[in-house]
Amino acid sequence: NGRDYGFLVRQNSELLRALEEMEKSCAALREENRILRKSSSPETEEKVKRLRKKNTELAVIAKRLEERARKLQEANLKVVNTPMPVKPGAVEQYKRAFARQRARDLAQHADTLLCKDKQIAALQQECRQLETRLGQGKGPVGVSEFERLLKESQKEVLRLQRQLSVTSSSAIAEIPSERQDRLSPSSL
Repeated sequence: NGRDYGFLVRQNSELLRALEEMEKSCAALREENRILRKSSSPETEEKVKRLRKKNTELAVIAKRLEERARKLQEANLKVVNTPMPVKPGAVEQYKRAFARQRARDLAQHADTLLCKDKQIAALQQECRQLETRLGQGKGPVGVSEFERLLKESQKEVLRLQRQLSVTSSSAIAEIPSERQDRLSPSSL
């Protein structure tokens, strides 16, 4: 279709420009290399020979290391892929342990929520009491003081809610890794 063709034409022209630049760069490098070879001294040629020899030696060492790494990786895969014998009833034991831990986590989370709710209720009650007290004072100072206390109370409620959400999200995020740590074969 027309859009694809236009895109391909643009891409082709960009690639041709890049190719021309590469060819120019290649030609410049060839010329520079030719000039350097003409001007190189015997010491430089000897150094190049030594470096080539060393490069060959390093390539051989690199191949040996690659082969060793491949063998080690194969050995690791064999160790990882060998099934661990599972004792009869171990799966049920794991399930019960997961269920107990989940129940503990949920109970702890519920306790935290209840505590925060009580704190919020106490702050709201305090706010109502201050409102009642300030309502009786009915002066410009009483109203501004009331507004200040109300804002402070609202900030505290928001801070507690934020803290609660951070605590609950971190508790939920920790649960899978904690379970895994607690139920690993080495810990049982």
